[in-house]
Amino acid sequence: MRCGRTSKSAGQRAVPGRRLDYADRARRDLETIEKYHLEVAGDVIADRIVDAILSQAGKIAALGLMFRPGIRQGTRECVMTRYPYTLVYRIGPRRVEIARIIHQRAEYFRRGR
Repeated sequence: MRCGRTSKSAGQRAVPGRRLDYADRARRDLETIEKYHLEVAGDVIADRIVDAILSQAGKIAALGLMFRPGIRQGTRECVMTRYPYTLVYRIGPRRVEIARIIHQRAEYFRRGR
């Protein structure tokens, strides 16, 4: 991972009304996504994708229940349209936790549906 960019960016962010947190698994997902795109596409593309994911997570915290119910009970899923990732999250009264950031072709989505 380049200079710890995703670790710093995926920290807690202040969002009006709800705190945004990332589960350890989601942090690892983001690091893996960044590493992959650095290797196959370079810095610019990797930065765009990570920035888009982090931006979408901020929108989730602001909009909460706007997105579809998740496969796992108690979760919701936000399908990104520009990049092939889905953010799986849990929403509580004071915080939103990003649980996973998963490629849309992952085995995760073939189970339970």
